[in-house]
Amino acid sequence: MVPYKFSNNVFPNIMIMSISTREDYLEALCVLSRNSPQLPTVSDLAAYLSLDASDLQENLIQMEHDGDIQLLPDEGIRLTGKGLQAGTRVMKKHQVLARFLSEVLGMDPGAASDEACILEHDISDETYERLDRYVRRPRRRGHRMHMGRLNIPTLIQFPEGTDLKVLSVRCPGGCERLSDMGIIPGERIKIIHTLNNKAVVIQVKGCDIALSSEVASCIFVEKAE
Repeated sequence: MVPYKFSNNVFPNIMIMSISTREDYLEALCVLSRNSPQLPTVSDLAAYLSLDASDLQENLIQMEHDGDIQLLPDEGIRLTGKGLQAGTRVMKKHQVLARFLSEVLGMDPGAASDEACILEHDISDETYERLDRYVRRPRRRGHRMHMGRLNIPTLIQFPEGTDLKVLSVRCPGGCERLSDMGIIPGERIKIIHTLNNKAVVIQVKGCDIALSSEVASCIFVEKAE
């Protein structure tokens, strides 16, 4: 593939990108950066956002001009400190909203994630922080038993090659790290490899992630349609 070329000039007639679009870009770059040791590329970002690479050019130029990112000659995109801070904030808002809508209000995980994509741009910091504290609270015993009665399977119960959708994550003390890797309700994942000790390697948004059996057994899933 021919490396994508960017101009260092900011076009005088460039349209100002919306705050929500900027936040979507920064959030996507945060997720991609956390899931791979390599810098995300323009192609990676386009695929994540379900857009063509050519559609990103003007917005990326503007984001570089505003100090959110650095565009590299090899098509790589590096978040600046400013961009990383803003993107991480939006990413965490999305994760908290998706968990609240799915686990507390009972929405379908996919619908909850879609709704979180809308709400994350307008929710106040105070509301976000209150929701964050709420979803982090230990679940009552009755709630855990309810999950058991429904007989919802976990990651370790499926063979290699299975495409799955995450329904819920109930890992005491470790939910934030899993969320940072993109393992949230509504997300589609695939089991790439299983080990004798029931540890698994899964694929999330094109990135391979290894999970211990203890962590995998806390991730409730269903087969993806």
